[in-house]
Amino acid sequence: MPGGRLHPYAGTVASEDERRREPEGAAAPPGIDRIRDIIVCAAEASDSVTPEEFRAHPPVGAPERLFPNAVSGVELGDGVKLLSLPSEEADEIMNACTPRGGNFDPIRQFSQRYSFVRDRTFEEIDDSYFNPDEDGKLYDALSLSRLIRDHGFSLQYAARVIDREDGKRTIAYRASGEGNAAYRLAPDREWLDGPEAEELAKLLTAKRSTELPPRVTRAMWRSEYATRIAWADVMLPMLIGGLEALLKVGRGQLTAQFKRRATALAAELEVDGIDERLCRRMYDGRSDWVHGSHVRLFGRAEGQGPTDAQERQVLDEIAKMRDLLRTAIRRAIEDSEFRAIFADDGALEERWPAPRPRAGFWRRVQQRLLAA
Repeated sequence: MPGGRLHPYAGTVASEDERRREPEGAAAPPGIDRIRDIIVCAAEASDSVTPEEFRAHPPVGAPERLFPNAVSGVELGDGVKLLSLPSEEADEIMNACTPRGGNFDPIRQFSQRYSFVRDRTFEEIDDSYFNPDEDGKLYDALSLSRLIRDHGFSLQYAARVIDREDGKRTIAYRASGEGNAAYRLAPDREWLDGPEAEELAKLLTAKRSTELPPRVTRAMWRSEYATRIAWADVMLPMLIGGLEALLKVGRGQLTAQFKRRATALAAELEVDGIDERLCRRMYDGRSDWVHGSHVRLFGRAEGQGPTDAQERQVLDEIAKMRDLLRTAIRRAIEDSEFRAIFADDGALEERWPAPRPRAGFWRRVQQRLLAA
């Protein structure tokens, strides 16, 4: 996670997280029947998914009477399940997580696609009674599912659901708004079908049993954080930073390193459409934004912006960088030999050679003096 995160009221007032906590060591309240943490993933319409593709790849939890190849649910490990809640229950959770105004309660135009669900015990959560997913197990499943298929599912409808024996229900939404929006670049199918959910279960098992090299964990954080950025020119530097977390060695020849190694990585992972010319364009776009310039990928600073077709082309190119980063992270989690490359700079340079950084001026003077 990033360092140096500040809170404007730190040390002044209790946070909402703190106000939600039960007294330490509190006994389970009487009459509790069931406690669950849930992330409801919203089913928004996508014109790019044809009926034929939907029938071929129905989402987990789709009605089996309508889609014979659908699966009702998949166990993801650590008590996490991917399934479809009853529609009334999913709507109740989404309503509880939706802001309202005075005499203003808009009607939501979408419902549940499926949900990540985890049953909890009071002993697990007694110091964070109303803080859903306080240990991040659901979020791990949600974020790693992006490595299977890129999607726009977020934490907007994450909650703790407490059912009581008298039939009453408490739904506690997340106190933090971080992660309540997620963005993607390609308008294709975003949900997991049954076989893909099984792939996610295996990926989560591999991650839980593996200590990842720091390069990979830094790349994972940047990949996930990029999904929270609504603007492609701002998202691009985060994606390039994720690839550099995997591929950069030293502090010199950065553009040459990136275009050479990213192209070689794409070829090895069979991510199509990536060559050195594209990598150079993307790295220049990253540098434009990072150094305060207009990002020329999106038209000239003094002129009109790009046409719709030009913008779609740029978004597709940035999506290729995102696909490369997602694919590399997934391979590093699943493949121990591939993962080991990122634990050793020498192995990385041997696998994907690139121009070595030039020695600085004073270093060259020192080398000449020592050689004299």
